[in-house]
Amino acid sequence: MEAAAFGAALTRIGFSANATAAIQQNQVITTASLIGMTKEDVEQLMKIVRGGQGAPVITVPFMAQKKFTILCYWVNRRTRLGEPILAAQFNDAAILTYGRLMMQESKDEETEGVKAPAEFKAGAKWKPFKEGCIAFFNTNLGMDRVPISYVIREDAVPGNPNDPYPNEHARLIAITPHVGLEFETDNGRVYDYLKAWTLNGPAWTLNGPAWTWIRSFNPARNGRAAWLALITHYEGDAQKDRVKDAAYAAISQAKYFGDRKKFSFETYVTIHQEAFEDLEQYGQQIPADKRVRDLLQGIKDPKANAAKETVLATAPSGMTFPLQYPI
Repeated sequence: MEAAAFGAALTRIGFSANATAAIQQNQVITTASLIGMTKEDVEQLMKIVRGGQGAPVITVPFMAQKKFTILCYWVNRRTRLGEPILAAQFNDAAILTYGRLMMQESKDEETEGVKAPAEFKAGAKWKPFKEGCIAFFNTNLGMDRVPISYVIREDAVPGNPNDPYPNEHARLIAITPHVGLEFETDNGRVYDYLKAWTLNGPAWTLNGPAWTWIRSFNPARNGRAAWLALITHYEGDAQKDRVKDAAYAAISQAKYFGDRKKFSFETYVTIHQEAFEDLEQYGQQIPADKRVRDLLQGIKDPKANAAKETVLATAPSGMTFPLQYPI
């Protein structure tokens, strides 16, 4: 039944009866026969189908070969994602959609991806490193040209391919299975990246602070397990408390006595800004008016007293931060 549907699909995309028979005579009889078939394989198959050296010549229209190439791409992409590959589903809409995807992927090969995040060494902040990793994984493609960020998605169980997604990129990340040789390959790549970014510490240490949490996954090169271990450690309750304590300490200890060679007012404001961002990251919402009061409290430059009193007297409740303070 599927063989008949496959033959009908070949006719539908422009092959003659003789060309369809020649394709099937080469044991390409169902969509499953196309799994693993590349563009180069298609070109070789079409040479055989056309015949030559005394054999009857069979015409293969250009568009038929192009649509057949898209059919192979459609089969391999959907197989990778665990979607059905019934020949009857390869219609004009599928040809248009997957043809555009195939073309876009060829363009992506010429586009430089996001740069790797800076190495995670002592004193580095987790959130920028985490976001840098995600951005890098989003723009680096793995097996079957799926963004390798699917390896580190939150839910291991693939989503429903028919659910609405913002775009094809998001759909690929959500529905690509965590099984098979393809996943093992991509999972290993993710681990190798994480290892490279966390292994080296400062000159006076052997390793970076995050290496401890992922080194046990080194033999299996288990990138997903390593990523989840980093999330558990750096976003766990104990770490959250440490980050919040450090943020409050930074706010209370920061003092501005006037511009110095290595400490300007901008530096002072940045300390407050980063501390409040760390607090917000872990759910500690600080009202805008308290932010302003904390900022002004640390300003110890006597020349700023009048300006501080003016700000306190005129600042509306809901003032945004950072404060553009007139020193």
